[in-house]
Amino acid sequence: MTTHVPSSGPQVPPRTPESDTDVVVAGAGPTALFAALRCARLGHSVVLLSPQQEFEPAGTGISPLLAPPTLGLLAEDGIDTELTEAGQRVLGVDDHGSTGLLSSWRYTDHTDIARPHGLTVPTGTLVQAALAQLHTEPGVRIRTGESILAAQQDHSTVLLTTGPTGDAGRTGHAGGTGDAGDAGAQPAVTGRIRARYAVAAEGRRSALRDLAGIPLEVSPFDRPAWLLVSPAPPDREPVLLVRHHAPNALFTIPVPPASLAVIWSPDQDRAAQLTTDTAGPETAIAQLATVDTELAAWMDTVRDHIPPLIRLDFSLWRATTWRAGRILLLGESAHGLHTLGGQGLNQSLQSSASLARAIHDTLTSGQPHRIEAYERIRRPHIEQLQHAQWNHQALRTYNTTPPKHGAHEDFIEAMTHLQPDLTTQLAAPRP
Repeated sequence: MTTHVPSSGPQVPPRTPESDTDVVVAGAGPTALFAALRCARLGHSVVLLSPQQEFEPAGTGISPLLAPPTLGLLAEDGIDTELTEAGQRVLGVDDHGSTGLLSSWRYTDHTDIARPHGLTVPTGTLVQAALAQLHTEPGVRIRTGESILAAQQDHSTVLLTTGPTGDAGRTGHAGGTGDAGDAGAQPAVTGRIRARYAVAAEGRRSALRDLAGIPLEVSPFDRPAWLLVSPAPPDREPVLLVRHHAPNALFTIPVPPASLAVIWSPDQDRAAQLTTDTAGPETAIAQLATVDTELAAWMDTVRDHIPPLIRLDFSLWRATTWRAGRILLLGESAHGLHTLGGQGLNQSLQSSASLARAIHDTLTSGQPHRIEAYERIRRPHIEQLQHAQWNHQALRTYNTTPPKHGAHEDFIEAMTHLQPDLTTQLAAPRP
């Protein structure tokens, strides 16, 4: 499988260094880092291959909601204190419809819960906390600014050819020779890594997934929303609040530092107003006053501190399979979720634990079929969540029929507890 280069002749470049490891994880985000950490803590050698030169700094990035079950998993690996110090607590959910309160619950209402609250945390803070733990693992090597150019595999290993970021995707495929591409513009090869498994965790535009030949099926929602980040109103309970006055929908959630993320999804006429070049925060504030007068009045007083509007376009996507031989897809490389229910990052991090356990069980038992547990357990669960989002009135249609139940009622179990099959997998005796 490996190309042998003659040892003489001026036209022949030196042999590219090759290293061996149990697992290669490609990616630079929280999902990739947590998967690498879980594999290392299970006793396996890991190469984390980041296409970025630098990791996201603490305090930067978006601030997704980390649910109690995810916080519990992160705490098991020492990723806890930094998140609590930097995050904003979220106590639960209030869902309002046109006729009043539809659903209200708090995390403390639920038994056997890992934490009595969720946390909105900057992704950079989560990245740095995971990175600090990775640096304590002697079996982990971190390589930055390096992307995968080609992937070859046989029955026992996968061989990855790497080069500087920017050259990825210009040659090779998962099952072939890795010699394809434009002979006049060959990428610079910096190394080769032979692994027993390779994990694609670079996100929706995963180079490793593309090299493995796994396509994505993408389903746009075709209903945009607009994001405003406002200073937090005083005396407002820190909950995820929904006001769904069909067809208009307003979602708010507290985020650090002392701010409120406001997601406004109006009817088509108001959406058209926000699409113009002159539309700014004041346009959106005036619109959302029709569903939340108190919030609009507060935002009007602080609008000089509100950044420009950001348009959000949502879609679901799914890979046709989560595995091609010894290449496994993880997180947004495999699937994409709407922000409703805050399940995108949560499910990706939970999948990291499942994937690491499946790799461990396979390598330590010598039974190749055990790797199938990862996709068997996680894929139906993710697709069930996608189905619930795709069929949600507030996300895909401009239907004026008043909603009959809260926007988050279909996601309460996922927001409060781990999937039962995942709990069983993680608790099973190790081979």
